[in-house]
Amino acid sequence: MRSNHKNFFITAVFFMLSLGFIGCTGLTTAEGWGSPLIHGNKLIAATMDDQIVFLNLDTGNSVANHIDIRYSDSEMKRAIYGQPVSLQLYYEGSNTLSEELIFVATYNGSLHSILEYSDNDYEIVESEKITDAQIIGGILADNNKIYVGTTDGNLYSFKISLQSNDRGNPEVSFEDDWKISFDGGIWSTPSLHNENLILTTLDGQVHSIDLEGQINWSKKFDSAISSSPLVIDQQILFGGFDSNFYSLDVNTGETNWTFSDAKNWYWATPIQSDGIIFAPSLDGYMYALDIDSGRKKWEFQTGEAIVGSPLIIDDLIVTGSKDGSIYVAELKSGEILGQCNIDEKIESNIISDPNFPGVIYFSARDHSIRALKIKSNGNPDEYWEAPYFSDKLKDDKLAQPTDWAPNC
Repeated sequence: MRSNHKNFFITAVFFMLSLGFIGCTGLTTAEGWGSPLIHGNKLIAATMDDQIVFLNLDTGNSVANHIDIRYSDSEMKRAIYGQPVSLQLYYEGSNTLSEELIFVATYNGSLHSILEYSDNDYEIVESEKITDAQIIGGILADNNKIYVGTTDGNLYSFKISLQSNDRGNPEVSFEDDWKISFDGGIWSTPSLHNENLILTTLDGQVHSIDLEGQINWSKKFDSAISSSPLVIDQQILFGGFDSNFYSLDVNTGETNWTFSDAKNWYWATPIQSDGIIFAPSLDGYMYALDIDSGRKKWEFQTGEAIVGSPLIIDDLIVTGSKDGSIYVAELKSGEILGQCNIDEKIESNIISDPNFPGVIYFSARDHSIRALKIKSNGNPDEYWEAPYFSDKLKDDKLAQPTDWAPNC
């Protein structure tokens, strides 16, 4: 196994700095790298500038006024690291009238619900600060509940209710359901499997929790875990700060296998296809592992850490890297077939519309949201005429430059 102690220490420090955990003031430099959400024919994205923006999938043009979630420069940054989620809710007392709401969790410990009041008119319906700690992981939404963890080690369950007020306008309430406190902070998003939550914590534990807030089992490891777990085929799959990638039995927490070739730790949630797990590491490698044994099928290397989850398109796998490139590789061999260098760090997940899987969407550290068309031969081309730059809105400039020169 390759030695990793020095790389781990350096990477961990840089990640804590980038998340704003080290500093002397009450303000944080956190800017987030939340992944966009595809919602109908729109892309809903949380930006590095404390905004929620609503973009046309085909053009990148804004289709609604953006929402500011920080109202003055004196406030703590309300960066979003997790992906926005949508949830269909019925009005209380009705099984026919409903609304689809968007929920986001912000770094400053707040939850926000957003409603499309009319075509392309979005507004925040309700905001609630649930903690003085931070929220880094995303929200899990199921039925009429949402689950979210915080950096002080609390996992919250909220019941969400939807009512009409006296003026006939919708009102959303976050009702306390239960809370569990753990010894380690939570940077991950919980996963749902058969009426149980699977959660990782920074004290090196994996927990199975039922939907009433009772712990089924906990499994202790020797190092912290920030990766959000993938649960599939009765297995829990995730990587730790010890640079190991694990498979656990979902019912007992017992270890099925361990993969130990990586030389740095894991942040991203792995993905799977046809019995193969694809595990991106902060060592810059993508590892393809057999789901039953953990045996490595192949690996390919990028120039920097892989922070976000990859995406499978037909027989290709697409990932971003902090080296500023999108990589497209053959799924069965790991051979890199295409690459687009945007020269900006890419830390978000790569996503696509299931109805049009050949186009990918992601955000980058230059405050941009981008779309690329992935050809069947693996070559990526820019899909929009220009990326959408959220920082330009503050200066009353065009978010999409008219003189854009394509990167690929």
